[in-house]
Amino acid sequence: MNRNEARELVDAYVSRVSAQAGGELILLDEHTIERGFGWVFFYASKRHVETGDPAFAVGGNAPLIVDRVTGEFHVTGTAYPVEHYIAEYEARSRTPWEWRVSWD
Repeated sequence: MNRNEARELVDAYVSRVSAQAGGELILLDEHTIERGFGWVFFYASKRHVETGDPAFAVGGNAPLIVDRVTGEFHVTGTAYPVEHYIAEYEARSRTPWEWRVSWD
């Protein structure tokens, strides 16, 4: 899976959440993080992004991880900084990009 395919997957999810939330949500492409396992995407309320007014901020918009090998999509959390969720995902994920060969 490439970044564009991962973004399309996340965009479809954000569109569904947006319809349920009753306000337009948008992906924050400039905040996307790329790691060996794939990507971490972020989203927010369009009105909040445009105005900066905290009244339009949404709660619970957890970062979204997409695994480049499996194409799996994971909603993280909001209780900790994003690096916590990335480290947690990396620790439990054993996709082929992480395999190591040892000649001991």
